[in-house]
Amino acid sequence: MGKILVDTNVLMNNPDVLDNSDYVISGFVIRELEKLKQSENNDRSYKARLAIRKIEENADKLEFVLKEPKNEFDDYDDDYIDNRILTLCKQQGFSLLTGDLLLKMKARAVGVDVIEVDEDEDEYKGYVEVYMTDEEYTDFYQNRLDLNEFDLLVNQYLIIKDSLTGDVLDALRFDGQYYVAVKNKGFKTNLFGSFKPYDYYQACALDSLQNNQMTMIKGKPGSGKSLIALNYAIQQIERGKYSKLICFVNPVASRNSAKLGYYPGTRDEKILDSAVGSMLASKFGDKYQVESMIANNQLLLLPFSDIRGFDTTGMNAICWIIESQNLDIDLMKLAIQRIGDDSKLIIDGDYNSQVDHSSYEGSNNGMRRVSQVFRGKEMYGEIELPIIYRSKIAAIADEM
Repeated sequence: MGKILVDTNVLMNNPDVLDNSDYVISGFVIRELEKLKQSENNDRSYKARLAIRKIEENADKLEFVLKEPKNEFDDYDDDYIDNRILTLCKQQGFSLLTGDLLLKMKARAVGVDVIEVDEDEDEYKGYVEVYMTDEEYTDFYQNRLDLNEFDLLVNQYLIIKDSLTGDVLDALRFDGQYYVAVKNKGFKTNLFGSFKPYDYYQACALDSLQNNQMTMIKGKPGSGKSLIALNYAIQQIERGKYSKLICFVNPVASRNSAKLGYYPGTRDEKILDSAVGSMLASKFGDKYQVESMIANNQLLLLPFSDIRGFDTTGMNAICWIIESQNLDIDLMKLAIQRIGDDSKLIIDGDYNSQVDHSSYEGSNNGMRRVSQVFRGKEMYGEIELPIIYRSKIAAIADEM
């Protein structure tokens, strides 16, 4: 495959694509982005600014073609930029990366190779971000709270950002009829002390846990997935809302790591010696606290090898599927079918970068399938956490 030219449509909707490969940027596209940056549509203007910023960040590896040939196709309008982009691709032998359906059709008609943009439904984040001025924000609260103008699904969130600074102004959950404000408040537990969401994304995750029977929390390592899940579960147990925490675990070794072989001991001891056990010990403070909760029947560690036939009905439990990116569809289905009406389910994981076995990848990933099937259901919420808080080192390491 030769060089690939990226069109404006892709850069407006997926600017991070420039991080993944060396692309060609044309003068047409730069000029169009500069024009869109001045748009009165705040969302469009903000996206154009992000695209320009991304081009600047990757300028050293991009190829810029500033020559602007006239349209050479007699059947197409000479003044239409897309037609002149096709001429450039034809003259230079470029392939075209675009998400524009009409441009795809034209490109194929004139013999330009089209690279498909992956815009599948797995990109669902559980929220929609919009940009508003102060005036638009005021008008929204006064006149539009009962209008689903952003076509949200039930229990999907609306995150409102300032159109100038990009700062989050507010977050709301759509309950099927109205927008309900998300409270960015914390709480205390005897075991962990004070907990408060770091941002509105985490606040949305906590809101979903509080209002839905089933919540999926996605995000990169250090974004707070397990921290939120565990603090919420312990708070509910300490308040007597639920009686115990049941952790469904599939102890898969980290991808490409050396296997240490057989671990002696009981089932719980083997789980606590796995990566899942290390995670639990770090969140609880130490391994002994985990063992104490197990002894007091407040914590049950259940491996997937023993899950068939298990039923949480009557247990009044919070069930937590840990590191659920390491499950295929069949295992995930098996776990969800264990949940009774008196129990709550939390699913956390990161199927974009932490899948540790090839059998759990792609379309066979259980987390992906859960999102596709449950999104929009009245008992389900989903949130992707985009910000890493663990440390500056952890955030930089994500770029490796």
